[in-house]
Amino acid sequence: MKVVFKYYYPSICFLILVLTLSAPFVCASAQRPENQPPSIIELPENENAILVEKESQMLYIYKAGQGFDRSLELVFSAPCSTGEVSGPKIEKGDKKTPEGIYFLIDEFEDKYLAPVYGKKAFPTDYPNFMDRRQGKNGSAIWIHGTDRALKPMDSNGCIALENENVMALSNYIRLDSTPLIIVDKIGQEESFRIKETRTRIMNLVSDWIKAIERGSYHEFLSFYAPSYVPDISWWEEWLKIRGRAVKLKKELRLNTSATGIYRHKDLYVVLMDFDLAWGEKKLNLGRRKLFFKSQEPGYKIVGDMFQMKNKTFAEAEVPLVVAALELISSQPSKEAALDTVRAWLAAWSAKDMDAYGAFYVPGFRSEGMSKKAWIRRKKALSKRYAYIRVTGENFKISKKKDGLEVTFMQNYESSGFSTKGVKQLKLVNKGGSWKISQENWKGK
Repeated sequence: MKVVFKYYYPSICFLILVLTLSAPFVCASAQRPENQPPSIIELPENENAILVEKESQMLYIYKAGQGFDRSLELVFSAPCSTGEVSGPKIEKGDKKTPEGIYFLIDEFEDKYLAPVYGKKAFPTDYPNFMDRRQGKNGSAIWIHGTDRALKPMDSNGCIALENENVMALSNYIRLDSTPLIIVDKIGQEESFRIKETRTRIMNLVSDWIKAIERGSYHEFLSFYAPSYVPDISWWEEWLKIRGRAVKLKKELRLNTSATGIYRHKDLYVVLMDFDLAWGEKKLNLGRRKLFFKSQEPGYKIVGDMFQMKNKTFAEAEVPLVVAALELISSQPSKEAALDTVRAWLAAWSAKDMDAYGAFYVPGFRSEGMSKKAWIRRKKALSKRYAYIRVTGENFKISKKKDGLEVTFMQNYESSGFSTKGVKQLKLVNKGGSWKISQENWKGK
């Protein structure tokens, strides 16, 4: 027995030593976080991101995976050709391909293209806001096909693909939404670090929205870098609208969706669909784009604009203000309608016929008279009598398809005539104010 023990003892000890030393390595390998491209921080569901790596002359397309962690999935790759001169584009004619975060803004079919652009082309938004701030210029940076054999670094600055690949690319693109991220080298970063960045930026965007909804002017501006002051000419009007919404017992809310977060070096781009809601109604404002710079101890906004406005807004309009006015005007309160009726009675009693006439819509008709004839008659009566007192009581308000109906007991007294009866007013909302469109009277 002793011989057998002596023979196996060293082997057993060696085996235990090997297992002990290797165990931590195996465990660390199993728990090692997955690496991903650091350029894509957050990718919305059903969205793709295009990455172009100049060093390898390759184009990659990623989509968001399924599940809680939504890890990226590589769904397409193809060789490409970038500018024949290395480095990021600075000026027109330098034959360099820009580096940064861009979006594809149009799509051209081959029948509109010269043969050199192949079967399809997608213009980018270069130079974007940050490029222009840095003094970069030039234009017409596209992703396109080619009628020649594809060679590395053989373009004037565009990104060229073989025709079959540019045709395949079109299946992954949503204009003004799909990011094109151009880098010298893609690199890799641990997923948990990307998730930490995503959480910080998402929280920052959430706080920025709260400042718009309920904060002060100074709170709103605190999110912006000192070197960039956004257009705030709309803030005073927005503040008044906000206060009016609160008085109507419903606060205006900003909602975001389909949020994407993309990075190039220390610059982050947040692209999101922007909605304004009030009560049960909401309006889409468009697609908002924020540029963030990494500045210790966090991030600051260095650019703020709409990537794409809702087409219902004119170019000069501030969507937030216009939408808020429309939402509030579309659901005015019964209290406001009652205030209107009382003000109308007060104007009549004061014989202020200009103010009285302003309560009626232009198309008003009653007793066969137009608004003009109706006001002319009331003015004549106001001149005839030394005084007029008109009051109301027992107001009842009911909602109709195109407005409100106010019914009440009206008491009319003047120096020459007195009466009492049921008055019925039909009110419609015009530009945020109640106006009288119909008027009926039944004496007692």
